[in-house]
Amino acid sequence: MNTTQIKCFLTLAETLNFTKAASQLFISQPGLSRQIVSLERELNTLLFIRDRHNVRLTPAAAVLVKELSNFENQLEEAVRKVQKIGQGYSGTLTLGLLGGQFVSEKLTTRVMEFMKANPHIDLIFRQGSFHDLRSWLNTGEIDIAVTLDFDVAAMDGVIISQFYKDSTVFAISKHTRTGRKKVIKMEDLADETLIIISPDDCRAGYELVHAFLKRSPLKYSDIRYAPNLATVMMWIEAGLGFGLVNHTSNIVASSSIRLLENIPLSPGGNNANTCFVWKVDNYNPAIPMFTNMD
Repeated sequence: MNTTQIKCFLTLAETLNFTKAASQLFISQPGLSRQIVSLERELNTLLFIRDRHNVRLTPAAAVLVKELSNFENQLEEAVRKVQKIGQGYSGTLTLGLLGGQFVSEKLTTRVMEFMKANPHIDLIFRQGSFHDLRSWLNTGEIDIAVTLDFDVAAMDGVIISQFYKDSTVFAISKHTRTGRKKVIKMEDLADETLIIISPDDCRAGYELVHAFLKRSPLKYSDIRYAPNLATVMMWIEAGLGFGLVNHTSNIVASSSIRLLENIPLSPGGNNANTCFVWKVDNYNPAIPMFTNMD
């Protein structure tokens, strides 16, 4: 049974007239008759009693009318929903946010404008580590990752769109001996524990700090590896050492934190831009609607 047979059957059941039904369906009367006969053969059941003057439903046809009427309504509603999703007017868009980062005013504004323009699209948020975001992109658990560009620069099969510029900076708690100094120089940090993100979570961030260590004339003997960015910041704020953060990290707003802007991470600059990242083969129509709002 196909949709053409269903439409033919329901129209004839409503009109009980082959001529009228064929006219409403914009097909010939013989064409309508063939569809009805084909359906009766498929069901092995007589649906209409025909004579020269009348067309009547059989008891089996009366039951089928009731069942198929509900089905047709459900089918039309399903088609409408699919078309809306396909055109980006409804559905779901899932964003992955990097743990330990505050939601910037620029991102908040983007979200508010998107939700206002697309009230039928559910915007869902998940928060995770660098590793989580890359994994969720690959498994399709999120549509877009909002993360730092250096972590995904070498990722295959993705599109990266810069959202806003940012930079990395070393941070230390004011409660440490070094943090209490009026002026902090690079050599002052030699006695502090250097907190570095684990390469399992962010290989690029790990390599950035180790490149700094190779260039530095100082030797940092006390190095501690944190499993993710949120832990890096918690350890720094707890006074366990100093480490690398960016300007949208949660601890930047803390009154107990000092940012060491005078100590460059690399000669080429400390860029750590926030970006949108999504898979090339993710065809969610809401993705370009969100990322191309500028």
